[in-house]
Amino acid sequence: MSELRVANDHLGDPPHLRALFENEGYLFFRDVLDQDAVLAAGRQVVRTLVERGLVQRMPLSGEDDARLQDALNEQQLWERLVATPSVAAFFTQVAGAPVRFIPLARYRVMAPGSATLIHQDALLNPGFDMTTAWIPLMAVDAELGGLAVAAGSHRQGCVPLEELPPLEDLWRGAVYEPGDVVLMHEALVHTGLPNRSPDGLRLSIDVRFQHPAAPAAVVGYIAAVDAASVRIEGEDGESVTLDVDDSTLLRNGSGRRIPLAELTDSELAPGRRVIASQRGGVAVMVKAL
Repeated sequence: MSELRVANDHLGDPPHLRALFENEGYLFFRDVLDQDAVLAAGRQVVRTLVERGLVQRMPLSGEDDARLQDALNEQQLWERLVATPSVAAFFTQVAGAPVRFIPLARYRVMAPGSATLIHQDALLNPGFDMTTAWIPLMAVDAELGGLAVAAGSHRQGCVPLEELPPLEDLWRGAVYEPGDVVLMHEALVHTGLPNRSPDGLRLSIDVRFQHPAAPAAVVGYIAAVDAASVRIEGEDGESVTLDVDDSTLLRNGSGRRIPLAELTDSELAPGRRVIASQRGGVAVMVKAL
């Protein structure tokens, strides 16, 4: 596997970074985030694992992982990390303007023997025009594994896993330290390598933001729902009604797809906090938070 290209030399030149990003589908930066803030987030993940009795339950089941995600989201851990002044300044520098983070963060705790499936983020979260920032919350050596990306694979668009072309010559990876970050195009094929350590956990977090020029995600609470529409009272004070149809991806809090016929009996009910993307007044995705 080849090494990720380091983009630090181009910080301060957003047009050049954008060109690299559009060509390769990723940007890798070393030692650009506040190490103390990153390590503090990692320690809080471990504390939460211990407090919730999850350390002895590794690898986590889907239900236990959902409990962990909920517990960490309640603490607003990722929000506090990206609000750290130097961290926020880094993302502004890369994008050329302040970015909008959206509540689609994912905390990853990978036990020995665990790996992340090969995937593209936009297949699960379509319609947002977003970038994923993968942040290791600890030192991640070759034994612990880490993120691997298929450079340039975003140019083919989003396709089902079984339809992906050969990727063997495209894979890139690295040994990571706290303070490093990899930014990924939403259609970039990537994976979390197997954790081959005998007893170590690998901790990381995915946070997602939208380009300043992208249509803003709708984040708020469902006010009304029927078989053909969802009305959301946005946290920005705006109310929006979105049509839903067979093309809309409806997801519950654990990520499972909700069939349109089950919408009115699902957890996408009045009072539920959600995030939605839209195109022409039709919901592309509505996900419970």
